[in-house]
Amino acid sequence: MYSKLEKTADAAIEQYFELLTNLPMEQLPTNARQRQKDLAIEVVSQYHGRESALKAQADAEKLTTGGQATQAESVPEFSLHSIEFPAKLFFILSASGLCDSSSEARRQIQGGAVRLDGNKIDDVNLTFDSAELLTGKVLQVGKRKFARLVSGS
Repeated sequence: MYSKLEKTADAAIEQYFELLTNLPMEQLPTNARQRQKDLAIEVVSQYHGRESALKAQADAEKLTTGGQATQAESVPEFSLHSIEFPAKLFFILSASGLCDSSSEARRQIQGGAVRLDGNKIDDVNLTFDSAELLTGKVLQVGKRKFARLVSGS
């Protein structure tokens, strides 16, 4: 139940909230992914209790990460010190070693395999003007390649 609700289409999410919950629409998060998770937690809680809903969420997360821990300390860091900004994301992916080349990085972005702090990136030409915009964020390629971006040398 949780997993199905968590995959609700962005276009239908407000209608689901309106029909299935009593939550005020103006208090919903702006992040579409967080809205899906909140909807799933809220509806599953109605039928099975909050504790079961949170357990379902944790179980779903384990399935999507292959049962691996995603703790902050287990994510390797990549320093943005050597990157000359403005820089395109595909270049950063290549420089970080998450992709073997800029071409591979472009393909990964086009294929929907790249995430920045959990948000899917689909713009091959996404450019960042400074390291400050990326510092502290986690860059992900596929299910198993991660790098925490840091500004230090």
